[in-house]
Amino acid sequence: MDKINEDETLDEIGGVRIIQKKRGYRFSADSLLLADFPDLTGVTKVMDLGTGSGIIAILLARRSQEMSVVGVELQDTLFELAKRNVDLSSLSDRVEIVKGDMKGLKERFEAGRFDLVVCNPPYYPIGKGRIGPNLERTVARHEAAVTLADIIGASEYLLRDGGRVAVVYPADRYNEVISVMRRLKIGPLRAKEVHTKVVEVVLVEGKKGYAGELLLEPPFCL
Repeated sequence: MDKINEDETLDEIGGVRIIQKKRGYRFSADSLLLADFPDLTGVTKVMDLGTGSGIIAILLARRSQEMSVVGVELQDTLFELAKRNVDLSSLSDRVEIVKGDMKGLKERFEAGRFDLVVCNPPYYPIGKGRIGPNLERTVARHEAAVTLADIIGASEYLLRDGGRVAVVYPADRYNEVISVMRRLKIGPLRAKEVHTKVVEVVLVEGKKGYAGELLLEPPFCL
């Protein structure tokens, strides 16, 4: 087993063990909800944008033995942590962690390669929400490195025709998510509100080339 450093914790959730920094970005329930949200029918190739510690990529790979996942991470510390967590979960044959920026994906991957793209993106535009002293948390929580339009635009490029993208966002940005998806040729397919004691979020799944109605699923209380 990978050595756990003094500034790290080893946490277990749903049979998965994840190494995390004590101070810095740590996954929340939103990541677990997003990993469980997409319909995986016919899905064999998945991209996890901003994989962080790798939690979503790992949970998705555990949902289907037929699936391979590529997790992209910009920050050096999280990139190394995600690779360690993939090895810890014995999934290195199906989960690949790559270092990179979402804005440079066209240089590394051909268009239409993936069936599904998932992203637990930064929730707050610059100027909103509390910015703390930790860089990992700032980049993960605020649109300092990437915006919603960047994420949906990258997804549209990466997805095959009929492929889907799933994201989780604060409920007060729901209309923005729907608007950006439609503008970038991703048709909103289904949405589910999640109510927690801390924040209300919404899970949204869109489909490339879809022009039908949006299904609003019953809300979920956590």
